[in-house]
Amino acid sequence: MTSKLKNRMLSRFAVAAIATLAIVGLTACGGGGGAAGTTGAAGSGKTPVTPITPVTPVVPVTPVTPTVAPVPKLTITLFSGTTSTSSVSASGVTSAKATVVDDNNNPVRGKLVTFSGDPALIKFNPASGSVLTDAVTGIATVQILPAGLSSGGAGTLSASATVVPAAGGTGILTAGTLDFQLSPGSLTLTSLDVQSSTPLAAYGTRSVSVTANIDGVAATNTPIQVTFASNCGVVAPATVTTDGTGKASSTYTANSTTIPGCAGANVTITAGAVSATTLSGAIAVQPTLATNLQFVSAAPQLIYLVDSVGATQSQVTFKVVDSSNNTQAGQPVNLSLANSAPGVSFDTVGNTGTVTQTSNYAGLVSVPVFSGSIPTSLQVNAVLVSNPSVKAKSNTLLVASGVPVQSAASIAAEKLSIEGLFTDGVTDKITFSLADRQGNPVPVGTSVNFVSSSGVMVPATCVVPAALDGTSTSACTTTIRSQGTRPANGRVAILAYTPGEEDFVDANGNNVYDLGESFTDLGNAYRDDNFDDVFNAGEFVVPRTKSPGSTGLTTCPVVGNFKGSPDTCDGVWGVVDVRGHIMVVFASGQATFSALGTARPNGVRFTVADVNGNSMPTGTKIEVTGRAAIVGGTCTAIVTPTPTIIPNQVGPYTAKVTVDPACAAGDFVDITVTSPAGLATSTTLTLT
Repeated sequence: MTSKLKNRMLSRFAVAAIATLAIVGLTACGGGGGAAGTTGAAGSGKTPVTPITPVTPVVPVTPVTPTVAPVPKLTITLFSGTTSTSSVSASGVTSAKATVVDDNNNPVRGKLVTFSGDPALIKFNPASGSVLTDAVTGIATVQILPAGLSSGGAGTLSASATVVPAAGGTGILTAGTLDFQLSPGSLTLTSLDVQSSTPLAAYGTRSVSVTANIDGVAATNTPIQVTFASNCGVVAPATVTTDGTGKASSTYTANSTTIPGCAGANVTITAGAVSATTLSGAIAVQPTLATNLQFVSAAPQLIYLVDSVGATQSQVTFKVVDSSNNTQAGQPVNLSLANSAPGVSFDTVGNTGTVTQTSNYAGLVSVPVFSGSIPTSLQVNAVLVSNPSVKAKSNTLLVASGVPVQSAASIAAEKLSIEGLFTDGVTDKITFSLADRQGNPVPVGTSVNFVSSSGVMVPATCVVPAALDGTSTSACTTTIRSQGTRPANGRVAILAYTPGEEDFVDANGNNVYDLGESFTDLGNAYRDDNFDDVFNAGEFVVPRTKSPGSTGLTTCPVVGNFKGSPDTCDGVWGVVDVRGHIMVVFASGQATFSALGTARPNGVRFTVADVNGNSMPTGTKIEVTGRAAIVGGTCTAIVTPTPTIIPNQVGPYTAKVTVDPACAAGDFVDITVTSPAGLATSTTLTLT
């Protein structure tokens, strides 16, 4: 009871006592004037006074303080090491301790306590935030970590546990809170270790590491991603996460897919992390020794004589490697020509002496080789300057004349007969194939001209194209198309020609013509329109001047199909038009037949031709059937092969028919011939 309350109650008690005494005094005075047994009014003539009932004094009540039952309690304290704090460290060295006592203030041991807080600010170790109180003091301890390096601000830490009273009964949820402050951490990298004091063997490997610190303390509890890099070679893995000691480790290899090896270089290794200053260190990589030379290529391997339309230069390449087959840069190599012919040079036009080249970053040395005026084969030698026992030789490089000769030329048609006598726009492919006197292909770009006695050549000139691998196909193809005035006999002459040289017999094997050696004297090429192997007035002639040194023109010898117009041969070996001549039939789709035999069973034969007696169009089909002359009779026939397709030819086709022995004289063989355009012609033979 407070002193104010006591004073107030004493005052009230005093007032009540004074009032009681006054009333008692007034009562005693009024009773003294009357006689005994009578009222005051009767005895004195005054109005009687009514007696006042005395007031019972109020006795003050002492208030009762309520009794509060003791309950379990949970108290949170933050520690940085052993020092109490209200801040959470960015380095992750802060611990939270929750002290749990029961209603008798005794430690509660082995009790599950769960911590919680703003996940944007903090996290726990263990991550669940749930731990047991220890077995002595009833304290549960958890480590508090910042959610991230950039996390910062104030927050509230909470912890709760369910505690059973000391006397038993239902568990009571007990909780506690504590406000804290979190400041963003400062990340630094230290102790980059690349073992820089020890040189690294070429193409060798070694470990590299760095330590991450947060606020000057090793980041043992906060994983940090560190990125390693090098200016030569490979660090793998490039990105690693720090371990429990705050260290990030990786492996460096002194090799690279983009820079072939780092031998002899000082390699810089860097380590960096977000918001941290990058560190760098150096590794000295030892040089390697070149131990081998490899021939790589000669591109192209075939070149042509100087002034040819083909390639006259080849690039010959070697590679310098070490014992691990890794390329070696900066290695001097001596290059020289082997078994070369006059006129061939390399490095620079006209040079035939040894040259020295230094291998590039890819270990390569290259030298150009130039052709001369004489066909030959050659090789290039390569010798390592630092070790002359290391050497290599290129593949054989051919220098070909590339000039076509008549003996190596031929002309061909895809179809020797096409259905173009009465139909415009029917086409056929014509190919002219060429080679020089050694059988080498003529250069890409060699031009060939075509002329025909009917129709049109599309195009009239073609050039020798390259194959998919870039080499020459040594042939070119054009197309003849049916149109215009047709020859009366349907036979079309096609002439192909291109500049070349006359064939000769190389008696001394020096690959060039020498005076006195025999040769084929060809006159001017002409188109034999009527195919009589004789030049006739009006037939197309390819004009060409006589060869240098010629004293006049002579009669041309007949050399197979190598047609030369009369008196255009000059008796001197030299330039000539290499030519090809071929017949293509413009045939009708309508067939004509001639019976060559009708005897049973194997003597039935007939010929099929177009209206001019030429071959039907290539691909025409022949079909036959047998037919009995009397009703109910039996007769079958087949043509061999069945069905027969007319092959690639210019003359009539002879077909043979086999009939069944049951066929009798007077029975029939029905014949149907169908052209590629679908025109059918039929006839019937009577068996004898």
